[in-house]
Amino acid sequence: MAQERVFDPEAVEEYRQFLLGLLDQLEGQVIPVLATGTLSRAPAFGTAPGAADGAAGQYQEFHAATWRNLQYLRGTLHGMESALAEISGSGAEADDEAMLAFAATEATPGSTGSTADGSATGTVLFEDGSETGDSALIDEGSSRPS
Repeated sequence: MAQERVFDPEAVEEYRQFLLGLLDQLEGQVIPVLATGTLSRAPAFGTAPGAADGAAGQYQEFHAATWRNLQYLRGTLHGMESALAEISGSGAEADDEAMLAFAATEATPGSTGSTADGSATGTVLFEDGSETGDSALIDEGSSRPS
């Protein structure tokens, strides 16, 4: 029995609000500590042998990597939130379009169809004459799946 899939705008909005909460926490509590707070400068490592060179250098590398990762995370969360906001605005229409495309390819097994974004589905032929035999989506220029 086929399971019916329905677009749930309330679930999308709930997840978007969750992401906004994570962004607020990241931008309000975590990033300021690394930018201007207690972790913005290296601790005093003293005058022990290797302290100035080894520990200070390791701390600077750690701080730079952590800062870079937090900025990547921040950008990812903003991108996800933006995509969810766009989806919630046009979600019902996109869901209907996807369901029609899926129903069309399901109605004629073995035929080649297309998805909502225009990409092809069906059997994919490779240069060596072999094929995938399934409905794998493969972009032009991508290598053969292993």
